[in-house]
Amino acid sequence: MKKICFFSGDITRSGGTEKVACQIMNGLTAQYDISVISLTHSSEEMFYPLNSGIKKVALFDSNPNGIKQYFYVVKRIRKYLKTNNIDILIDIDTILDMFSATAVGGLKTKLIAWEHFNFHETMGNKLRVPIRKHMTKHADCVVTLTKEDRKTYSDYFGDKLRVEQIYNPVEITKTQGEYNLHSKTIISVGRLAKQKGFDMLVDVADKVLKEHTDWEWIILGEGDERESLEKKIAQKQIDNLKLLGRVSNVAEYMQKSAIYVMTSRYEGFPLVLIEAKANKLPVVSFSCKTGPAELVQDGVNGYLINCYDIQAMADRICELIVSPEKRVRFSNQSQDMTDILEYQTIIEQWIKIIESIG
Repeated sequence: MKKICFFSGDITRSGGTEKVACQIMNGLTAQYDISVISLTHSSEEMFYPLNSGIKKVALFDSNPNGIKQYFYVVKRIRKYLKTNNIDILIDIDTILDMFSATAVGGLKTKLIAWEHFNFHETMGNKLRVPIRKHMTKHADCVVTLTKEDRKTYSDYFGDKLRVEQIYNPVEITKTQGEYNLHSKTIISVGRLAKQKGFDMLVDVADKVLKEHTDWEWIILGEGDERESLEKKIAQKQIDNLKLLGRVSNVAEYMQKSAIYVMTSRYEGFPLVLIEAKANKLPVVSFSCKTGPAELVQDGVNGYLINCYDIQAMADRICELIVSPEKRVRFSNQSQDMTDILEYQTIIEQWIKIIESIG
């Protein structure tokens, strides 16, 4: 049985990256001996469930300084790989390649770099792009979230690097009911953070809701930008744009809505669009990097808008508002593609790559 080790900054965290990593690890336990190492653990308890047979180890008691303690971190990783006879190391974040690419040098251990964002995105860390360019090339394979990002990696590295693409699994239930034709609610979901572009959404809503005063727009989610968004909404006097905060029943809100809108500046792979499609909603989204163009067929089940054209997005939303027939047509095409994101399908794709490398 091959020994596969996943490498995380902190696998106990509550982020989307950690959630997907735990799902994949759990799905691979029947086939492989799985372990996971983290630079540190911020909690003694896992936030997401992890199979009891998966060994998890924190290399340090507190988060190390990646620059000053670089060779010490590499030494710790290398020792674990050698001691535990690891066949394949999978970095859960490509920024970890800065350690792993050196740690596996001269060992039998193969390295897979798993990209959870996209080639150009920094996520606020200016080291991300240089590491992708100078360290990721030493991996035996890079796994990207989207086809668009796979092409970007392949264009940059050429034949020097093997690049594969696997979507994240989506555990959602397709709604069996009819599209809510009588709804006059637009919905958006996400963290109230700059990435999600809700500041631009307010500008769009200002144009849409002042033309269609009998409609409302709700935003589900919480975050650091709540105060600034509330101030902007108040200044523009948009009474029918509401910040509802975190909710546990997002699907129920979607089923009571008419249109889903996404204004993100960037994404890795926007699972919320899959959830909207599963709930039969027409989608209007900025065509940001990466993901929307692979999930939304422009003019078929929604609209893709050039980033970040406020007027064009407002116009398309208004077009759907005044055309219930078009909303129904888009809704009827909304649930395509969801089958390829099923959990077992994704696990089988991971197994195929692992077997081809090991």
